[in-house]
Amino acid sequence: MPAFNAHQIEEINELIAQIEKVVKPKSEIGAHDKALLKALLKGQTPKKEATFFKCKCEFSETIVTHFVKEKDLTKSRYHKNSQAYIFVV
Repeated sequence: MPAFNAHQIEEINELIAQIEKVVKPKSEIGAHDKALLKALLKGQTPKKEATFFKCKCEFSETIVTHFVKEKDLTKSRYHKNSQAYIFVV
C-alpha cells in the first residue's frame, strides 16, 4: 500500500465515509470509467444501477481494497486499477 500524507489520508477518509452511506451487505465495489461502466451495465440482466463517487486515480485502489478487506464487499468484475470513479452496484 502506498504511503500517503496527512492531507491525502483525510481525503480518502472523507470518500470512505460517503461510500459507507450507500453500501449494502450484498453490494459490489470497484473503480471504472463512468461512461464505459454505464454501457457495460446496460447489458446486465437484471438491470443494475451504479452509484459513482469521484476520486483521484491514485486513491481508487486503496479505497476499493479497504471495502473488500474491512467491509467484506465483493470486488466487481468490472473493476480496473487507477480510475477516476469508484462505483457501488
